[in-house]
Amino acid sequence: MIDIRLQDLAWDGAQDGVEALLDKWLVAEKTLVKKGQVLVAVVLVKATIDIEAPEDGFIEKIIVKDGESFKNGTVLAHFTASSSKSVNGQDAVSV
Repeated sequence: MIDIRLQDLAWDGAQDGVEALLDKWLVAEKTLVKKGQVLVAVVLVKATIDIEAPEDGFIEKIIVKDGESFKNGTVLAHFTASSSKSVNGQDAVSV
């Protein structure tokens, strides 16, 4: 399983303690998606950032809901690759 997060690079220049806003999930849980497909839009310091699927698969569980704020490092969702080959079953990927 892959954890979907906003990559650390996106937080560069943001003041300490700043939270991002999860604007909208563009796919529902258990929906099959293709690598590179936009999964979710988040707003950070007046910029909207789209997070894409890291590979073919589906959103297993949405953790942060539309309209909720979150801090750097927060897992937004759990993603399962359609050809999951993780070594320990708990891969973490920031996208």
